[in-house]
Amino acid sequence: MAFARPAVMAATQITPSSVAPKDNTRFQPISGLTDISTVAGLFNEAELPLLDVNFCGENMPLDQEPVLTRWKHVFTLFKTHTGKLGGLRKRADAFFPVVDDILEDYNIPPDFRYIPLAESGLDPRALSPKGAGGYWQLMPGTARELGLKVGGKTDERFNTRKATIAACRYLRKLYDQFGSWSLVAAAYNVGPGYVKGQLRRQANVDYYQMKLPRETRYYLFRVLLYKELLSRPDDYSTFLSPA
Repeated sequence: MAFARPAVMAATQITPSSVAPKDNTRFQPISGLTDISTVAGLFNEAELPLLDVNFCGENMPLDQEPVLTRWKHVFTLFKTHTGKLGGLRKRADAFFPVVDDILEDYNIPPDFRYIPLAESGLDPRALSPKGAGGYWQLMPGTARELGLKVGGKTDERFNTRKATIAACRYLRKLYDQFGSWSLVAAAYNVGPGYVKGQLRRQANVDYYQMKLPRETRYYLFRVLLYKELLSRPDDYSTFLSPA
């Protein structure tokens, strides 16, 4: 899980350069770009369609300027990687049928199928320098607490079905604590202790308003980027087309 280590960077992952993990070895973000105006200057681009976007029924408040800026930033960075979308879609077509039934069994909203895209880029052998592994990027200790065998020649974090069951058990536990799926996603990235602390300091705030580390502030935006591109790519085709 990302809260215990910098997220492994897969070839199709998009992380804004201002929040890129230091252990990035396979995806190199555009150098020196830290705000949307600088990024946008690279393209003679169409406007990003501002559609209704939601995570597990919780709407992204695009009427809030900081939220809109983050959304445009993540989408604009992806423009340099649109050629990899086909390969990502093929991996997702094989991955989703396995995990969707498990998510349903644990009453986890289907939007969580996109979490592993942000975590591992759907690389089944993804392993971060800090030791997080598999599609769901589980740390060894966390995986063992969730009932997986990790040690010696056996590492069930790389077993898609078993790792997904473990992740779902953890997600249900997080939802019992926070009662908001967007905060569950944030806690999966930065850790439940951090989110609890922020809720004590900032009563009645949601994910989009909460003060979070830079990577976590962009985390749900990256998840939703993959959701939008895989579920309705035609709606963004004009924006993503080369100038």
